[in-house]
Amino acid sequence: MRNNVFYFLFFISISMPAFGQVFITIDKDTHEFIEDVSYSLFKNKKVVHSAITLSDKVTAISPDVVFDSITLSRVDYETLGVSKQHMDSVFYLTKKIFYLDEVVIGSGNKKEILLGEANRFVKRKSSKIQNELVYGLIFFNGTPQDYVLDKLAFYVEKVKVRTAYKVNFNSVDEEYVHEGFQLAKPGELIFSTDTLYLNSTDKNKIEVALPNDFHLPSTKKMFVWIQLIGYYDENGRKYTPELDRQTKIKFQMSNQTNYYSRMADGYKKDGTTDFIANMNAMYNYEYAYRFFSTPPKSALVAPAIVLYAHKPQSKPVEMQKKTE
Repeated sequence: MRNNVFYFLFFISISMPAFGQVFITIDKDTHEFIEDVSYSLFKNKKVVHSAITLSDKVTAISPDVVFDSITLSRVDYETLGVSKQHMDSVFYLTKKIFYLDEVVIGSGNKKEILLGEANRFVKRKSSKIQNELVYGLIFFNGTPQDYVLDKLAFYVEKVKVRTAYKVNFNSVDEEYVHEGFQLAKPGELIFSTDTLYLNSTDKNKIEVALPNDFHLPSTKKMFVWIQLIGYYDENGRKYTPELDRQTKIKFQMSNQTNYYSRMADGYKKDGTTDFIANMNAMYNYEYAYRFFSTPPKSALVAPAIVLYAHKPQSKPVEMQKKTE
C-alpha cells in the first residue's frame, strides 16, 4: 500500500509542471474515491473556473488558470473550501450527517430494529472463531436516542464439533485514518455472555439473548466480537480439532466500514499482532489511490453479526389536576 501511495505521489510530482496542479477527492470516513464532485476556482473572491472532477483519473488544473482558492461540493457531502497555499493532492470530503438506517422487522408496541447488515454470504471468506480478539465489528448508534439491545445473531458454517464460546462487548476508540489505516482500540469490557455452546446440529443463524437493561447509548460505539472458549469431544473432553472441523463464522458482503481485524506489524521479526485495522476502509483507500475507483463488491466483506434492538418506550406524561 505504501508503494501505491509513493507511485501516486510520484505521478503527481512529474505531472505538476504540465498540469499545474492535480488532485483526487476521497470520502473522509470510508476512504472511497468520490467522483462527480463540482469544484470552482476563485481569484479575489470571484469565480474564474468551474468544472466537475473526473471519474476514472486524477483531476488536473490548467497552469493557465490563476486562482487563490478552491471550493468542492456534492449534494451528499459538506462543501469544502481551501486556499491555494494549503491545497494538497488529496481532498477529504465529509459526508453530510445522516442517522443510522433502521429496518423495522416487528410489529406492535416494541418494534425490533436491525442494527447491522443482511447481505449475501461470501463462503470463501468464512473465518474460524478465535480465542483472542482478532476480528469484530463496531456498532455505532448515530441517532439522538438510546437503543435497548434485545439479542445478537451471528451466522456459522455447519458446526462439526461441540464449541464453547462467549460474545463480548467492549468500549472502543477509533483513531484517525492515515494512508488508508484507521485503527481501533477496544477498551474495557462492557458485557460478556455466559459460556454458550454450539452443537453439531447447529448451522446458519445463531441467536443470543441479551440482558433486559442492555443499552447502546446515543452517539456511542461498541466493539463486538465472539470468543472461542474451547472444543469438546463426544466424551466432554476438551481438545483441538483439525482445522477443517473448527467452527467458522460466515462473512457477508458489506457496504459499511465497521469491520476491524488484527494485522501483523511487518517491522517486527516475531510477527507480533499489535494493531487492529479497519479492513474495508483500507481497501477503499487502496482502490481510490491505485485505480481511482471503488473496490468490487465482493472485496468488501464483514462478519455476519447483527444486533436486534428497540426504542425505549416513552414515559406517559402525568396530568396534574388544576387547582382552583
